[in-house]
Amino acid sequence: MKFKSGNRWKSSKSQLKYKTWRKNVFEINKRKIGLSKYYVCEKCNKKRKTTRVLHAHHVKSWDKFPKDRYDKTNGVVLCWKCHNGFHRKYKFEALDKPELLWEYLKKRNRK
Repeated sequence: MKFKSGNRWKSSKSQLKYKTWRKNVFEINKRKIGLSKYYVCEKCNKKRKTTRVLHAHHVKSWDKFPKDRYDKTNGVVLCWKCHNGFHRKYKFEALDKPELLWEYLKKRNRK
């Protein structure tokens, strides 16, 4: 498989690692917050049975914290509306400051 320049997926292995990370983030969300029935946006509590309108968001940014990219605890589930709202509010400042996500979610600082 050929990858475009500038694409995050330098290889099939990277893409598989990302998909596994995403799946793990969603499963943790479903077990802890969705009571094994739903995936839940951690900002607005929107519940869904599928992941189609939900995003797995990195707490510590993909670019600035490469060692944490595939850590399943480095992710939260947000609906597309809340995810876009977070990036509109904090823009590039969020790349260096993972604590801004907890401020946005109005939760105490976690790992």
